[in-house]
Amino acid sequence: MVAFTTSVVVTELQPNSGYKEITVTTPLVGSGATVALTLKDHGITATGLLSVEGISISTVYGVIVTEAPTTVVSAGVLTITSGTQTGSSKTFRITGESN
Repeated sequence: MVAFTTSVVVTELQPNSGYKEITVTTPLVGSGATVALTLKDHGITATGLLSVEGISISTVYGVIVTEAPTTVVSAGVLTITSGTQTGSSKTFRITGESN
């Protein structure tokens, strides 16, 4: 496994709603690359992960393709392993209960 560099943006779905959304955007990475995020550092409780969705922007015509990442949470750290889609970038949307 190789780690990939990321740009992380944290937004609140609705102010004071109790939910946070994290958007992780990566440059082109191959299958099996990983990124680890400590959930509480981004405003999500250690046990509050609700969903992880991923997309890949294809290098052919810039088509948006569903990404199938593998995810694991251990001691409040979310590890995302990229799926098999290739493209110019990958974006993962992480939703969870706020701290």
